[in-house]
Order: sequence, then C-alpha cells, then structure tokens
Amino acid sequence: MERSRHQGICIAPFLVFGMIFMWDFTDASECRLISRDVDCAECNDDGHCVPGTVPVDPWMTFALQTQLALQIDEPFNHVTFLDAHNAYNNRADDYGKNDTCLWPPPYNESCIGYANHEFSMTDMLNMGIRGVELDNWFCLGRMRLAHLAENFRMNCQDDDKHFAEGIKEIADWLNLGSNTQEIIRIYLNEKSDQGYDHLVNGPINTYLGGRVLTPRDLNETYQGTWPTLRQMKKDGKNVVIATASSGDTPDKVFTHGDLFIHKIYWTDRPIKEFTPYPECGGRTFNETVRYYSDSSHFPFLDYDGPTRVGVITDLSDMMKCRIEFPACDHVNPELIKTAVYTWAESEPSVPLTRNSCVMISSEDNRWYVEGCEEEMHYACQNANDPNDWIMSESRGPYTITEIVCPPSYKFSVPHNGYRHQKLIEAANGTSVWINYSPWLPGYDDPGQEALTTEDPSDATDMQLSIMRFTPQPLLLHTETDL
Repeated sequence: MERSRHQGICIAPFLVFGMIFMWDFTDASECRLISRDVDCAECNDDGHCVPGTVPVDPWMTFALQTQLALQIDEPFNHVTFLDAHNAYNNRADDYGKNDTCLWPPPYNESCIGYANHEFSMTDMLNMGIRGVELDNWFCLGRMRLAHLAENFRMNCQDDDKHFAEGIKEIADWLNLGSNTQEIIRIYLNEKSDQGYDHLVNGPINTYLGGRVLTPRDLNETYQGTWPTLRQMKKDGKNVVIATASSGDTPDKVFTHGDLFIHKIYWTDRPIKEFTPYPECGGRTFNETVRYYSDSSHFPFLDYDGPTRVGVITDLSDMMKCRIEFPACDHVNPELIKTAVYTWAESEPSVPLTRNSCVMISSEDNRWYVEGCEEEMHYACQNANDPNDWIMSESRGPYTITEIVCPPSYKFSVPHNGYRHQKLIEAANGTSVWINYSPWLPGYDDPGQEALTTEDPSDATDMQLSIMRFTPQPLLLHTETDL
C-alpha cells in the first residue's frame, strides 16, 4: 500500500504506523465523510471536495456580510470573526487522507481523526471564515504548514504544504474582485523559536505586503489602539497577523522581528469551558476572547480532542455572547449557517433599495423586508449605552424622519449578536422596526441623529454589490490556482 501522509507520530513510530495504515480508499469517483454531504462539484482521488468546489448559499453569504458590515465602527479586536482552528490541516490539501472518524463526535474509539477540517482554506473563506489559523514549522529544509505540539510532533512530510503556499492561497482569495474589501485575521501558532525570519516575513511581504496592519502601524498610526473596520478599510489595511504559543507556554511569542506579526492580544480558552448565553463563559466585554475546539482523535496516544478540549457544533450562543474568535474545527455550511442571526432564510425576498423597510419578526427573531406602511414599535438604542435597548411606546409606519424614541434613545439597528439578543429581550415577543436604512444602496441621510455611523454612505459603499442581493441558485466558487 502507498505510504500515506500526515499520520505518523515521532514517538513510537512502529506502533503508530502499524495502527494507521490499514485503510485504503481507492474509489476516486465517490465523495466520502463530510464531502459527501455538501454536493461539491468534484471530489479528489481520496473522496474529498476539490478546493473551490463547495457550494455556498448566496443567502448565507449575504447574511454574514451584513453582520460584518454592521460592525464597521467597532475596533478590530472586538469584531466577531468566524475562525478556523488549524485551517491548513484539511483533507482537501491531502492532510489526514486515511481519517475514518465520522463528524460530529462522539467517535468510534478506534477511528483516526488527524485533519481538523474537510475543506480547503479557499472554501472556508468562501463560506464566511475570516480567521485563518496556521502552524508554521521548519522541517525537511522548508517552512511548512504542519501540526506540532508541546510534547510530541506530528510526522513532517516532504509534501506538506509550504508556508508560502498557504499565505498565497489567502492572498489569491483576497485578490478576487468581490473579496478585496474583506478583512482577514491570521493566527500563527508557533510553539518554539525556530528562527528563519526570512522564510516567514518573505512570503507575507510578497503576497500580502501593504495590506498588513503591522505592529508599527498599530503603534505609530493608531497610537497603540486597534482601529475600527472603517478606518482599516480607508487605510487599505485588511490583514492582521498575530502569533502565540499554546499549551504550557502561552507567554512565549515569536514575532520574527516585529515586521508584520503582532503578539497575542486575546485570551485563549478551550470551548469546553464555555457556558451558553447569558453566562457566556464569564467573559467581560473589555477583553478579547478566542474559544478554540479540537476534533483530533488519536487512539494510539489515548487522545480525544472532543472530550479534552471540546468542539463547536453550533455557533448561535457564540454570536449572542459576542465571542470575537470562535475557532471551529470541521467548518462546513451547516455549521456556519448557525452563526446567522440577522436575515431569515430567503430574505431579503426582493432586491433592497433606498426605500426598503426592515423589521425583526416576533415569530423567529429574524429580519424581513416588510411593507413600510405596516404599524409596529421601533427599536430604540440608548445613545450612551449601545447594549441597552427598549421599544418605542407608540406604533407606526416605518420612518427615519420623525422622532420615534424617548429622550436619550435613538431608532437604530443592533450591530452585533449580543445587541441583537438584547433587543429581542426588550421586544418581549413583539415585532419591531429596525433602522437598517443607513446600509441600503442609495441611502440619503435625513439629518437626524438616529444613525450610528459617522458617514453612513461609507457602509453602503463598502458592501459594494452585496446590498443588491437577489435570491438565486447556489453558487460554485472556482478553484484558486497556486
């Protein structure tokens, strides 16, 4: 049997290899594991979706873009970015090609689960992932993307993806016309001081270059305070790269000269420590939090990630708790769909225009385009505390030219999942109008102080054609050449 990649462990190799290389998948025409469930256009010889062929629902894309656009005036470190733990370690790129564990857990005790993901980084970015986590490890004469840990190292192979290839894949995705304004967070999980600064900084400079918000930018341009998404977009900075170790040495960070890479600026917690809303794991809103999962399963090491660390199978409470970096394993369309808290499925049901009126329905707490003449209460946000919401006392048709909220409150829209949940609680089972008007194409500011953006036209411009969403069949993204 042909020797498979990415399954050997440096400790007790005779035992590991003896246990692993028992499976032989030879049917190249049949998709398997999660790839079988998503109807991708093509699977490779091992039964996994070819990069760039996973169908993405335009409704989900639009809803997630809406949720990011609403956070445009939030500082970068407090924006919710859907995150892929060990994003490079995916079966589409031939990692874990002999995996047998069936997602989701609990697993069969004897199964093998090496890869953290089924789909390529390109496909995960297409689905809505905006946080990409990479393990860079110098081995076999190259800086590669390979899994290493504190107490043991996964066997490095000469066909492991090169670090430069991973950075180029992200850059190629950003270079696509519809993605040029997207903001990406890259986390390098480097567990020792390997040196080879040029092998890390070189590809970043070549493929991402001036897009990167550097430590110098943060300190000199932004005076040490993370800028808002609006400011980053205006300045052409849409990539942030940071590094941290993990395990027993989280204080060790290796920034390769501080040219492009920031030190860790968040708190790391395993997902098994998370508690649902309203406890939210005890988090406070002045901290930035990453909750990470681990789907790995190595019976020969008596290691099961889902029980030791936990896995994320539903993102809804992560959104309600405004967790900045929910780091998922096995990103797939059904999982990402649970991160949507705004538009109802198939909404907006008609193309949005400057005159569209949007409400949150009491039936499912989702957004709908509604006839503007309908009479409802209005969503009112405290001008001094954006997390404080009430309903207007009166009901009426949609308006942005009249004062509809009591003093110190303004007609507004919830800008993140936590505020959305607070508004739902305040509405107490009642449908309400929300002021989504500033994000509509062709919006004209009526001169009221009901808005929450300094220049609402910017928010519209930054969404480009997204705001002109029309329901349509599933889209297939094409593969990015490397």
